[in-house]
Amino acid sequence: MEQTDKDRALRKALTPEEPLRLSSNFSYLAMRRIQDEQRRAEQRQRLWAIMTMITVTASGIAVIVYLFGHTFWTSLTDAMRRPEAVRLVLPTLFCLVFFALLNHLLARRFSAK
Repeated sequence: MEQTDKDRALRKALTPEEPLRLSSNFSYLAMRRIQDEQRRAEQRQRLWAIMTMITVTASGIAVIVYLFGHTFWTSLTDAMRRPEAVRLVLPTLFCLVFFALLNHLLARRFSAK
């Protein structure tokens, strides 16, 4: 009699009272979590790419300014003292504005598709 009481107690302890059930939308929730994690990983990767691009660009500009800054500044000030150099500024500025506008319009045109 004592043996059967122990057996019943062991059986009762080992069998869960409520069977473990998965929710009906388990696969949907699991896939949503996976997609969220993928999205976060892509955002982290994009952030690292942007930070790397900014760092490389800033380093390149710093190197150019360090190596050629003084030469560029002296040649610019010398050129501005001469009247014939000032006449080149307006056409150059016009071309710069024209190509910037053209770049903007073409980027809008071809990125819309």
